[in-house]
Amino acid sequence: MKISSSKHTDSNHLNSKGRGWAVVLLLFLITIPIRAWRMETVYGMENGKMLVRASVNGVEGRFVIDTGAPCSITHTFAQRAGLQGGQTTQVYDSNGNTVRTTIVNLPNLSLGGFSFTRLQAMQLPEGNMIEQFGVDGIVGYNLLRQGIVKFVGRDHRLILTNDTTDLGIDLNYGILLADDPYSTMVPIRVGNVVDTVMFDTGALDFYEMSNRMYTRVQADTTHFRRLASGKGILSMGAAGLEAQSLKHRVLIPQSHIGNIPFANVTTITTDALESRIGSNVLMHGDVIIDYREKMFYFQPFTEVTEPINVYQPEWDVVITVMGDHLVAGMVWDNAKGDIQSGDRIVAIGSERVDKVDLRQATTQAWAGLKPEGTQITYVSSKTGNEQTMTISMK
Repeated sequence: MKISSSKHTDSNHLNSKGRGWAVVLLLFLITIPIRAWRMETVYGMENGKMLVRASVNGVEGRFVIDTGAPCSITHTFAQRAGLQGGQTTQVYDSNGNTVRTTIVNLPNLSLGGFSFTRLQAMQLPEGNMIEQFGVDGIVGYNLLRQGIVKFVGRDHRLILTNDTTDLGIDLNYGILLADDPYSTMVPIRVGNVVDTVMFDTGALDFYEMSNRMYTRVQADTTHFRRLASGKGILSMGAAGLEAQSLKHRVLIPQSHIGNIPFANVTTITTDALESRIGSNVLMHGDVIIDYREKMFYFQPFTEVTEPINVYQPEWDVVITVMGDHLVAGMVWDNAKGDIQSGDRIVAIGSERVDKVDLRQATTQAWAGLKPEGTQITYVSSKTGNEQTMTISMK
C-alpha cells in the first residue's frame, strides 16, 4: 500500500475542483482546425493520477489529465517556458480554500503530436504543492471540452477528436449530460436515488459522495449503510490540506452508471459541492464524452451479466503525509486504539519513519503496511509519549 497525502485524491494535491474556477474560464480560447482532427496519446498512472508528456513553447513537462480542473501550469514551468502571467484572480479549490492565480497565455501546447494554439491557462502560485510531485501542469476541461474525449481504460490511452469515426461508440450505453459549462456532470443511480455527479479524472475513487447527498440518504438504511464515521483530514486541494471535518464511510449495495449495475460501492463523504466518480471507473470499462452532443458513455470491457463488485476496503487509521512526516489523517470510530487525528506516526512495523519525502511516500508502496494488521508507533497528543497500536483494512 502507498501512504496517502489525500485519500480522495481528490483527493489529493491536484484536484483543484469546484465552481470557483468559473470566474476566469470565459477568457479561455483555443484555436483548433475546423477539418476532422484526432489526437491520441498514452497516459501513465501515478498515485491515481493520469500523467502525460506535453510541451509548451517547445519545453516538455509532465501534465495531469484532469476533467475536473482547468488547464494550469506551475510557476516554475512558466519560467522555464518563458511565459508571463497576466490578470490575477482568486479561485477556490476542492476544499473551499482560496488560491490566487494569474491567467497566462500558452501560444502553443503540444500533446500526442497535435498542437493546440491560443490556449489560456492558470499559473499556480510559486511553491504550489503539485511541484513536489514532479508535475508541471494540468491538461484540463477547457481543452478537453473542445471535442470528443475517449479514455481507453485497459490500454491507458487518451483520444481527443472531433470525429466519432472509429471511437466504437455504443449508443446503448449513452447518458445525457446535465447542463454545465465547465464540469462533466453525469446523472447516475445511487441506491434508489439519482445523484448528478462530476466525472473527475483528477479524483481516484470509484464514487465520492458529497455531504449534501449524504444528508439526503442517511435515513435510508436499506439502500445505504454507514460503516464508520470519524473526524480528520483526507483531502488535499490546490491550496493544501483541508481542515479537519466529520466524514462518513458508506456502503451502497447497488448502483448504476447508465444501465450497468455495480455492487458494494464504498464511499467516503466529502465537503465538495457535488459527488464525483473518479478514474477507478476505468478499471471496468472505457469512457467516451461527446461534449457537442452532451452525451456520456461508460462501456464495460465485457458483457455484464451480474453487478460488478467494486468493494474497496479502508484502513481504520488512514496515514497521511503532512510536511516531512506522517500523521494519522483520519481515525475511524471502528479503530481499536486511543490515537487521535493529527497524531504523529514515527514507526510502521519495526521501521522508524521520523522523516519522509512527500512524493516518495505517496507514490511507492510501503512494505511494512500489511492489510491484515500492522503495528504502528505514534506520539500521543494526549500524553506526549510514544504508544503502539495495530491498524488494519476493513
